[in-house]
Amino acid sequence: MPRKLTRREALIGVSTTLLLPAACSQTSVAPDAPSDAAYLHGVASGDPDTDSVVIWTRVSNTFRPVDVEWRVATDADFRNVIVRGRLRTDGSRDYTAKVIADNLSPGSAYFYQFDVGGVLSPTGQTKTLPVGHVDRLVLAVATCSNYPFGYFNAYEAIANDPTVDVVVHLGDYIYEYGRDGYGGETGRRIGRDHQPSHETLTLADYRQRHAQYRTDQGSKAMHARHPLIVIWDDHESANNPWMGGAENHQDGEGVWETRRAESLQAFFEWLPVRDPHGGRAREEYWRHFEFGDLASLITLESRHTGRSKQIEINDYLGDINTKVDAQAFINTVVGAPERKLLSAEMEQFLADELAESVRANRRWRVIGNQSVMARRIAPKLDDPFFATLKTNLDDEAANLLDSLTQLGNLGLPVDLDSWNGYSAARENFYQISKNAGARDLLVLAGDSHSYWQNELYDAAGESMGIELGSTGITSPRSLLELGQDGLKRYDELNAAGNREVVWTEGRYRGFIRLEIDHDGAQADFVTVTTVESLNYDTRIVHSVNVESRGGTLRYV
Repeated sequence: MPRKLTRREALIGVSTTLLLPAACSQTSVAPDAPSDAAYLHGVASGDPDTDSVVIWTRVSNTFRPVDVEWRVATDADFRNVIVRGRLRTDGSRDYTAKVIADNLSPGSAYFYQFDVGGVLSPTGQTKTLPVGHVDRLVLAVATCSNYPFGYFNAYEAIANDPTVDVVVHLGDYIYEYGRDGYGGETGRRIGRDHQPSHETLTLADYRQRHAQYRTDQGSKAMHARHPLIVIWDDHESANNPWMGGAENHQDGEGVWETRRAESLQAFFEWLPVRDPHGGRAREEYWRHFEFGDLASLITLESRHTGRSKQIEINDYLGDINTKVDAQAFINTVVGAPERKLLSAEMEQFLADELAESVRANRRWRVIGNQSVMARRIAPKLDDPFFATLKTNLDDEAANLLDSLTQLGNLGLPVDLDSWNGYSAARENFYQISKNAGARDLLVLAGDSHSYWQNELYDAAGESMGIELGSTGITSPRSLLELGQDGLKRYDELNAAGNREVVWTEGRYRGFIRLEIDHDGAQADFVTVTTVESLNYDTRIVHSVNVESRGGTLRYV
């Protein structure tokens, strides 16, 4: 008789059996010779629970089914093996080997390894989630890793920090573009062209793209050193998807639903995440990670299960001539109540888990979220600096500056693919949180290729918490066309002109190191000095301290 699922397993939809299709273990074909085995993509772990964690590898240089042994120990020499097992993988899941290692102890560090006929994988390190009182939690917050734009040096910096408990990746783990697309020029210059060279459209394409990203030395180091909690954003499938398509899915590129399904299949094959369970679809990908009495981390899905189509502001600009017109557009078009970002199922999960977190009296409620939530309008660029700057820009950058100036003069929002383009959905998110008794949200955001220190308020001006946004691992801010000085001044005006933006910086690549305890939190915005060379340094460009008091959060 199968055992009853724990509350945790029921929430995240896991099985303690092998994460392989039944067909993978039912074959009469002999495995490859052990000497053929290799592990070109390293090892990884993720989706930790209090008594289990997913461990992952891929067996390279094989084109036939292969048996893989695995083991988890408390020591790097594997003298004290806690749990072990065997699985068979084959081409039906691209020779990836992924398993839930269970019967582990809470809040404990482990080592793991794979073995194909005596050929051993690199050793990985991982942790389970703690229970009871937890003194401290350190998260490395990452997002937007585009292979052609440079080396994943920030991943390596995360790997080299032994205090990190878990890496939280907020999406754009891969990018779908071809050699001539976004990042292609830099990739050709530094020898990091995308593979395949064309845009990813099929399952084979997405598999090859994931495989390429996992050859980067920084990626392999980070995955081997720390467990991963990852959500997707848009580029894991195609730029700016919504329920019925994507901005970067055109006629002639096949059926969108097929492309999306195959991109998600590759995601589940290549990342150390728990497969859907209990009839849940792959798209229904949300989680609640509980760190004892200290923190809840709830991750959102905002791309494939509820999102309305994005608004293209250029389709409306011809009819917006005054600030009155702009406000009407914001209220009636952008703020239309039927525009959704989260599905009803996602919202119900959020409501239930926030309420559970409040009942459990955890100190922090962290939201793992794809895009910037803070309310923002474009800054006014009437600073004389920009008039002088424009004379030194090429035509493309000058046109960009003109567009930004127009938005700022009208007081229009920017980035309508983010929560800015779904203001009713944002208010609904806040109402769900308030109903659960959670007005102290610590929201993490990716996607924008900029650092953010934001305050969050609902439409009535009530504080809902704070937001910390991470810049790209390699993806640069698009406004860098304005130059370093131009972007610096733009960001300064952005913070000065928006109540919810305390500080923002788009000139750097890196990650956030977030340390929280029962007294407060500290966020260090860590940058790498270059992504175009493996010789780099790291430095902290900004730090903030956060205090939780009386059910609200504030910067101190």
